[in-house]
Amino acid sequence: MILKGLIVKNSLHIQEQRTKNAIFHLLYGKRSIQTVQDAHLFQLGSYYGLLPMLTKQNYEIMMQKYITKGLLKQTYIDGQKYIIPTLKGKHWLNKYKAQIPLHYFNGLRYFKIDYMFLERLMLLIQVLTNRHMNNSSFIPVINRTSIINWVKQMYPYFKQDIQTCLYQLYDDLYALLSRLQDKEASLFLDRLTGYKHYGMSIHQLANKYNMSTLNIKLYLRAITHRMLRFIKEEVVKTRILSILTKDLPSYNFMTKSAQLTYNLLQKQYSVHEIARLRQLKMSTINDHMIEIAWYDPHFPVHAFIEPSDIDKVEHAIKKTHSLQLKTIKDAVGDELTYFQIRLALTRAKKIFTEGILCHDK
Repeated sequence: MILKGLIVKNSLHIQEQRTKNAIFHLLYGKRSIQTVQDAHLFQLGSYYGLLPMLTKQNYEIMMQKYITKGLLKQTYIDGQKYIIPTLKGKHWLNKYKAQIPLHYFNGLRYFKIDYMFLERLMLLIQVLTNRHMNNSSFIPVINRTSIINWVKQMYPYFKQDIQTCLYQLYDDLYALLSRLQDKEASLFLDRLTGYKHYGMSIHQLANKYNMSTLNIKLYLRAITHRMLRFIKEEVVKTRILSILTKDLPSYNFMTKSAQLTYNLLQKQYSVHEIARLRQLKMSTINDHMIEIAWYDPHFPVHAFIEPSDIDKVEHAIKKTHSLQLKTIKDAVGDELTYFQIRLALTRAKKIFTEGILCHDK
């Protein structure tokens, strides 16, 4: 059900403003300025990168399934395919949205670190429970080198009093899981491995809970995101689990080339100097600046576009109810370039605060 909710929710926000593949790229977590920009523009950042295992073939099969069920429909504009929700799809989402934990997700914030946290937790529980029983002969449930090295590095701290650490870890998990639905908590616990007990595989969980493997992975990710938010924002005070999150990296969504341009900008090089030094076209440097503006909220966009022009872009969006660049350009005319419009979109906060593009109703 969570997968169905994701698809309908994404199609509801995007409508006919991006082609059919945009949803796939968003859920897959494509590293492109267009996809990251869409995540921000359509307020879908929470769902970015949730299904890195999703293939294009499975995506097409899944979309056709929901079209056949009457939740979605496919439209064509100028030869391009678009996916929009049907009235039945909207009614279904409204009916079940309280039962689907879509609000747990924060894909952009926890991109790639969610499973790092989960794997640390899974391996740490296995190590501590086995060492507490003086058993050193077990097959690690996680074989990722970086996770194994982290547990090895932290083990001297935990081994000083393993029993106390286990009690604290139990209290941490109880406090967090008690805030979830019973089914979610049970599913999460079934995944964990301890002394003489191996957690269920994804396929075993799918059989037990009568879900697809994709839905099981999404539930685990949703629960992990929920736990990370509670820990990091100290909604729940934890002792052991907070240690697992302290050195989790933050992910930089800028491409390497944009990062090089960003470094030169911070050294006070002008845009034209950067283009000359890097032997790149101005259009390429402009693309980098759009990336940087999305990444850095303090980037001085007003050096390239007046605040009043940002207001014009917001007005054009409100008037046309569209985020398509060509539509906005037609509305503002020759006053602004495409680059300025794209830059304005990174700061057009009224689009979201006033609900100009809200499709949830």
